[in-house]
Amino acid sequence: MANTSKTSSSKSSEKDPCWKGYEQVGMKSKDGKQVPNCVPENKSTSKKKS
Repeated sequence: MANTSKTSSSKSSEKDPCWKGYEQVGMKSKDGKQVPNCVPENKSTSKKKS
């Protein structure tokens, strides 16, 4: 069945959906679909207290 090869390629993209230097901070809606919300790592929602 050809569907098995399609499934294995989608698993690798689910592992790290963002580009290098970006991190996922949830999901957002785009064109009626849920997609990963990727933001630059240095602008993440977790803030350090000084």
